[in-house]
Amino acid sequence: MILEWLLDLLLPCCRTIVFVLSPEGSREVAPELERLASGRYKIAVQEQPIGMGDAVETGAKQVGTLHAIAVWGDQVALRPNTIEAILRLQQGPLEPVATVPTLIVNSPYIHFPRDQAGRIAAVLQAREGDVMPQQGESDAGVFCFRRSDLTALLEELHASPSAIGRKTGEFNFLPIIPLAAQTGRTVLTPRLLRPEETIGVNNAADAQKLEDFLRSAHGSAAHP
Repeated sequence: MILEWLLDLLLPCCRTIVFVLSPEGSREVAPELERLASGRYKIAVQEQPIGMGDAVETGAKQVGTLHAIAVWGDQVALRPNTIEAILRLQQGPLEPVATVPTLIVNSPYIHFPRDQAGRIAAVLQAREGDVMPQQGESDAGVFCFRRSDLTALLEELHASPSAIGRKTGEFNFLPIIPLAAQTGRTVLTPRLLRPEETIGVNNAADAQKLEDFLRSAHGSAAHP
């Protein structure tokens, strides 16, 4: 079900979808991808689960287009209109290196503090033991980059001590956002999402909770 939702969301606007999977997951998912999206997908295998930075880097190596959009695998509540808007901004006259929609939430799990110029200055993560504000600016699990800039930023991120989680020890992806902003690159952070779009679907209870919203977001393409 989640796989079908993701394909319905992304196939209309992406030439090819790269799935970053574990070795075990690739064996399980590959037959379904062949059935549902033959010729429109690639599989990149992340041999060890050492962080989302590594997962994105693994997948980015198989991207051949000018722009790349990364979506966490549980973010199926994103609306097609949201994806289309992100892609239009990324390919628009401002020529950003990245378009990262954000929203203001209470009790955030992620927060992007900003400097006096309004640029994202850092990223705070509850999972890494950071002290979180009562209200914060969070990502939505979807990120669009010019592919060449994504590759360059990932290389720079390897040299940054902020990339390795203080608590998890993982190679984190989110520090790439303040890295881009603080090195003078243009990062767009539009507020265009409904709160429901940011809810990840990780189990049957999550899916049931979001079922009505998912059906309205995906229209007749939603799957039971």
